[in-house]
Amino acid sequence: MSAPIAKIAGVTGWPIHQSLSPMLHTFWLKAAGIQGAYIPFAVRPDDALHAFESLKRTSLAGVNVTAPLKRIAWEAADALTGDAEKLGVSNCLYVRDGKLIGHNTDMEGFAAPLLAKTPYKTLSKRPAVLIGAGGASRAVIGALLALGIPEIRIVNRTDETAQNLVKAIDIPSLYALPWAQRSDALKNAGLIINATSAGMKGKPLLDISLDTADDDAWVYDLVYNPIQTKLLTDAKARGLSTIGGLDMLIAQAQPSFKAFFGVNPPAEADPSPLLIKHLTGQ
Repeated sequence: MSAPIAKIAGVTGWPIHQSLSPMLHTFWLKAAGIQGAYIPFAVRPDDALHAFESLKRTSLAGVNVTAPLKRIAWEAADALTGDAEKLGVSNCLYVRDGKLIGHNTDMEGFAAPLLAKTPYKTLSKRPAVLIGAGGASRAVIGALLALGIPEIRIVNRTDETAQNLVKAIDIPSLYALPWAQRSDALKNAGLIINATSAGMKGKPLLDISLDTADDDAWVYDLVYNPIQTKLLTDAKARGLSTIGGLDMLIAQAQPSFKAFFGVNPPAEADPSPLLIKHLTGQ
């Protein structure tokens, strides 16, 4: 009997060497006993549109897409899922019936740890503060709106960027506050989210104090390297509950894995210890 044909997927970005996705998906492939591979592909932004459009002429099942290529992936798709259409960016491309489908798993990835770890019924009655107004922020806003958060306050180092995002979405419960008022924005919020790269390894620290946050607020940092960012360390020092970016990384990868390889990752196969060991060097 001939061996099954290996399924191959990957991740694209510029740069891409820092991505943990190959380690994560390879772990699940082995746990599931699937004949397959998940490979990083460095793709320059000026080559990305052609590269993505050519996917349906290759044997690849699909690719995950990281910054700064998510908008280009959205434009390259023949068809879009609801989440991708809503957000205007795709972090996942896969081939179905000869067509390139643009999807976005960031909303699902953000919401899953939130629902699993927090007292959501309590949080859903209070404002949320979103730090950042880039691509990741759109997914966070979409998830928060879907979850029924009554008020979303955005603060961003560049005020105009936050204001433009609010205008583009145009929902009364979403509004921007000046960066200079970021401390006031935290008052009585149930959830504080960092959707910027600030605090990431090699990047400047996030310039925000949690002194005005309520004692029962939750802090969710989308950065996963380092695992314990200064924001999370400050939150824990104040006795606040936290969610780290590694939870979102794993949660957003699960639907991608199913799209590429046809099955969910094995429920018992937790990649967290492997990823933590890699990130901490321990």
